[in-house]
Amino acid sequence: MKGRRTPEPTVDHAANLRERLGRVVRDAWVAWAKEQPNPKPHHLDSWEALPESIREVDRRIGQAVMDAIVKRGKGHGQVHVGSLVSTANGKPYVELSLDVSPAQLTPGKAREVALLLLECSDAAESDSVLMAFARDSIGLDEVRSAQLLGQFRRYRERMRGKEADAA
Repeated sequence: MKGRRTPEPTVDHAANLRERLGRVVRDAWVAWAKEQPNPKPHHLDSWEALPESIREVDRRIGQAVMDAIVKRGKGHGQVHVGSLVSTANGKPYVELSLDVSPAQLTPGKAREVALLLLECSDAAESDSVLMAFARDSIGLDEVRSAQLLGQFRRYRERMRGKEADAA
């Protein structure tokens, strides 16, 4: 068939994630069973060897765990990005959280997230430098350094004209 393209198969991401979660539960069961003095043979069964009814139970357990730890926002695929400085070692970090995984973003939203990651990377590094300067050159303690950093962040947000977590 010249000139015709075969359409890509539709991927059911939710079903794939549910299957992965079920396998994680099964892997946890197998790891636990191997630690036991006399594990029952069915505890060591691979995912493929399990009856569908047991697979479904494992999928539901995995889904319940995900539902308990995932922060669901008002929409699908909410992204939050922020800069931080470790109080333990003074190193800069960028915190990225998604309310669902996998998240599906429009190309425009993906560009927005990429820009936020770059901005937060820069902010985290400058925040870390400011904290070190406040401690090492000015002689401020951790509390006063953190207060200075808070003031600096508010000033930076005003100068940029937007919130740091606008995504």
